[in-house]
Amino acid sequence: MIWHDDALNQVQNREDLARFLIDLAEQIRDGRLAIENAATVDFVDSAGRWARSMDGFFSNVIGEPVPETPDWAMVAAIFRAALVYE
Repeated sequence: MIWHDDALNQVQNREDLARFLIDLAEQIRDGRLAIENAATVDFVDSAGRWARSMDGFFSNVIGEPVPETPDWAMVAAIFRAALVYE
């Protein structure tokens, strides 16, 4: 699968995911990334809601069905989406 965000395409293993998440946190801290869900509870709730409704994202944006088996990039995508998903 090819993500529209190249940073997600770089996440192939656990170490890549760790680097992605650390970089994401730095972007938020530095103000380079605007977020909607700063509170932990809101972030976790948004992650769950996005995971539940990602069928629409996959069909409309990716043009493929949601993979049956998630990979490290999917985990990264859920974190990334949860920052802005309402």
